[in-house]
Amino acid sequence: MYKCIRCGRPLEKSFGTAEIECECGSRVFVKERPSIEKVIIAR
Repeated sequence: MYKCIRCGRPLEKSFGTAEIECECGSRVFVKERPSIEKVIIAR
Protein backbone atom coordinates (compact mmCIF):
# COMPACT_ATOMS: atom_id res chain seq x y z
CA MET A 1 0.00 0.00 0.00
CA TYR A 2 1.26 3.44 -0.90
CA LYS A 3 0.69 6.70 0.98
CA CYS A 4 0.92 10.29 -0.28
CA ILE A 5 3.95 12.07 1.16
CA ARG A 6 2.23 15.48 1.29
CA CYS A 7 -1.28 14.82 2.68
CA GLY A 8 -0.90 11.24 3.99
CA ARG A 9 -3.86 9.74 2.12
CA PRO A 10 -3.60 6.04 1.31
CA LEU A 11 -3.56 5.10 -2.36
CA GLU A 12 -5.96 2.39 -3.53
CA LYS A 13 -3.83 1.24 -6.47
CA SER A 14 -0.62 -0.42 -5.32
CA PHE A 15 0.75 -1.85 -8.59
CA GLY A 16 2.46 1.28 -9.91
CA THR A 17 2.74 4.97 -9.09
CA ALA A 18 4.37 6.22 -12.31
CA GLU A 19 1.39 8.11 -13.76
CA ILE A 20 -0.80 8.43 -10.65
CA GLU A 21 -1.39 11.82 -9.03
CA CYS A 22 -2.96 12.42 -5.61
CA GLU A 23 -5.94 14.75 -5.14
CA CYS A 24 -3.65 17.29 -3.43
CA GLY A 25 -1.46 17.46 -6.56
CA SER A 26 1.50 15.49 -5.27
CA ARG A 27 3.07 12.69 -7.30
CA VAL A 28 5.42 11.45 -4.58
CA PHE A 29 4.35 8.35 -2.66
CA VAL A 30 5.85 6.30 0.17
CA LYS A 31 5.36 2.55 0.47
CA GLU A 32 4.00 1.51 3.85
CA ARG A 33 5.63 -1.60 5.21
CA PRO A 34 4.46 -3.59 8.20
CA SER A 35 6.59 -3.32 11.32
CA ILE A 36 8.52 -6.55 11.77
CA GLU A 37 10.34 -7.50 14.94
CA LYS A 38 13.53 -9.43 14.28
CA VAL A 39 14.87 -11.86 16.85
CA ILE A 40 18.55 -12.77 16.80
CA ILE A 41 19.71 -15.82 18.74
CA ALA A 42 23.37 -15.77 19.83
CA ARG A 43 25.31 -19.00 19.82
